[in-house]
Amino acid sequence: MESDYKFLNKKAKSCMRLSSFIGITIFLFILGVVRAVLHFRNVMLPDWVDFVFAFIILLCILEIIFAPTIRYKRYKYYIDEEKMIVIEGLWFITKTIAPIERVHQIAIERGPVDRLYGLSKVVATTAGGNVTISFLEDKIAGEIAESLGIRIGTIVKAQRSDKNA
Repeated sequence: MESDYKFLNKKAKSCMRLSSFIGITIFLFILGVVRAVLHFRNVMLPDWVDFVFAFIILLCILEIIFAPTIRYKRYKYYIDEEKMIVIEGLWFITKTIAPIERVHQIAIERGPVDRLYGLSKVVATTAGGNVTISFLEDKIAGEIAESLGIRIGTIVKAQRSDKNA
């Protein structure tokens, strides 16, 4: 089954990198504003605080450079007649498994950065939460959503006919 996993398109890595860059830029901007306000209010901070700020900036730069590549290499998904599996993560690797028969709703979502790269995410809602397959090409996301919708419809019809029998 390990060989049956599907991996993401190369565009996904660029999308991850841009998303990371945007988020970290906002974080660093807020950090810079806080530092500037403290400076202009003549709040004297110990010298080590500037080293901590510099270290945080360095970590953020490393995050932008390396995290998307690691996440991209680890991200994979698998869908068969019985279940959906998504494996992802940077520091902590998460393996999410959802039985198809437990899925109540399928949605396709596209954020602004996703749209820029022609990517989407398929969100399958179950009673226990959501299973999200992110960074899919729009066409593939549509095919997965349609396929899952058909499978769910078939399962619901079979369950209804079992109750009526």
